Amino acid sequence: MNRELKKLPILILGIFFIAIGLNWFLLPHDIASAGVGAIGHLLEAAFSIQRSAAVWTINLAMLVLAALLLGKAVFIKTVTGSLLFPVVLDLLPQTALVSSHLISLVTGSLLFSLGVYTLYTVGASNGGVTIPPIIFQKYFRLPVSLGLLLTNMSIVLLNFLVFGFIETLFVVLSISISSFFLKILVSLSPITREFDG
Repeated sequence: MNRELKKLPILILGIFFIAIGLNWFLLPHDIASAGVGAIGHLLEAAFSIQRSAAVWTINLAMLVLAALLLGKAVFIKTVTGSLLFPVVLDLLPQTALVSSHLISLVTGSLLFSLGVYTLYTVGASNGGVTIPPIIFQKYFRLPVSLGLLLTNMSIVLLNFLVFGFIETLFVVLSISISSFFLKILVSLSPITREFDG
């Protein structure tokens, strides 16, 4: 347990990377490409469902999967991430730090993938769509970068339905950048051992 507590600052850092990428770069430009935060943004834009409520709901469903399929250690770290992520997402104001869509797209995508990688290095997740890639890696030996790309493809369809074609192109580019950068990070420092529960 003491070993797991030492990983908590890394888990919090990963959550902040993701929330900053979303709230300060991607979502202010309606580039809803990254995980449950993006799904929450899409549901809020389309149906006026509060973003944090959507994130909580999706994270709870994914926690059930984590408990059933990933073991106690990953589940406990995922619970922590799942509970902290919506709080941090709400605490950080959604404000565009730069006006350029392209700079926001690249910066937000890199921060998102750095956050996911940071969480994965301690065998954790912020919940939501970062859980299926861990399951795919554990049971099917699918690289987490590819698993994250596959789980985010549903967000592409949702973006098209909510925001239209141009924003969907930004989303595809963002997901591709995030997956590519995550693949580079994993190749520099593999993370596969951390998901054993």
